[in-house]
Amino acid sequence: MTITSLFQRVSSNKTLVNGSLYSLFSFLGQGCNFLILILVAGYILPADYGKLSIFSTIATFMGYFIGLSTYGYVSISYFRETYSVFKKDFTAIFFIHILSLLVLALVATLLTDNMVKALETTRPLLFYALIISFGNILFNIHQDYLRIQERLKSYGIWSITNVLLNFVLTLTFVILLKQGWLGRIDAQLVGMLILGLLAVVSFWHSKLFSVNFSWKRYKTIVLFGLPMIPHLATIWIKQGLDRYIINYHYTTYEVGIFSFAISLVTVIVMIGSAFNATNSVTLYQILGNKTTSNVEKHMALLRQTKTIALVYIAASAAYVLCIVPICYLALPKYTPAIPYFLILCGYGLLQCFYFLYCNYMFFYKETKQLMYITFGSSLLHLTLSLLLTQYSLYLTAIIYVLVQAVILVLVRHYARRILQQNLPLSVQSHS
Repeated sequence: MTITSLFQRVSSNKTLVNGSLYSLFSFLGQGCNFLILILVAGYILPADYGKLSIFSTIATFMGYFIGLSTYGYVSISYFRETYSVFKKDFTAIFFIHILSLLVLALVATLLTDNMVKALETTRPLLFYALIISFGNILFNIHQDYLRIQERLKSYGIWSITNVLLNFVLTLTFVILLKQGWLGRIDAQLVGMLILGLLAVVSFWHSKLFSVNFSWKRYKTIVLFGLPMIPHLATIWIKQGLDRYIINYHYTTYEVGIFSFAISLVTVIVMIGSAFNATNSVTLYQILGNKTTSNVEKHMALLRQTKTIALVYIAASAAYVLCIVPICYLALPKYTPAIPYFLILCGYGLLQCFYFLYCNYMFFYKETKQLMYITFGSSLLHLTLSLLLTQYSLYLTAIIYVLVQAVILVLVRHYARRILQQNLPLSVQSHS
């Protein structure tokens, strides 16, 4: 295959082209956090970075319960239902988020002082984490809506706005006002308040809210989202509780170093997430197409999987080759994190491959199986961390890779079974 023919093949793949563009904007938006990570790390000590990491852990955990993880149903409803039904679903999802926000705020209020202290935080920071999580979810829902409508220009504008706002606010609070790690939290709070409100205004302007009320729609959406809570909580169990376990056996310095390594690996996961945002739409279109045969669907799925998998490998390798020397030159205080990072890269790449197969389980609403797999594996991760972290953080890093490999094998197995059931042909062609 010549370079010209390879270029033509790549450029003709709509998913790959759009995925690249969405990835670019995703890195400008979500990837801005990585640039801010480097910036913030230069102005705070690893121990303070550990405190910031613990706060992020709390905010992430709250985010899983806001909306009962129903936001993923937006894209599913858009492709499976009529537009009028989609608007009803969207309205239901929005109000579910509002209600859960109020409930969580009440819970944060009722926590005792000892409970708050045990979380290694303060009560005001709990409310900050709640607001940040809510605003971030609204922003992501808005981006998903633009993505499924293939409004690339608008998606890009919003992503760039997020970048500039996040960066400017961080510069202001952390560097100019010299607030340290707390300045990063203030920057996130102000930024998410602004973007969250703008997202609501955009929803209203797009007339996405419906006045029709249907308990049946609410029930369908909630039943979709509830199994996803333990599924998503597995990430918190792995990364969140790990930070508390490390803090128990070591110090906030080690928490900061290991968290920095995890943050570096997050970029690899973002590569997978960014391409999957477009890849999932393509897969849903293929699976939902009633005019093509099952054979054609299997062939299209196979091509798509191979192409995106190669992209993940190449992009991850290029990132590692670039970031390691940057860390040694620009952030000498954090160089102890590099060995952990190199091990954890295996975890990041396996997470990308996981994205390839979980889409099938989402499309066919088989989220319960996903819950069993991920929650069970998270318990395995927690058990191994409790037993082994005290001996070495290298073992903690290896646990990440090992458990993610188990998840990938099981999800791939069930994804193939689901395809066999819904597309009654040999799935071997999609292996």
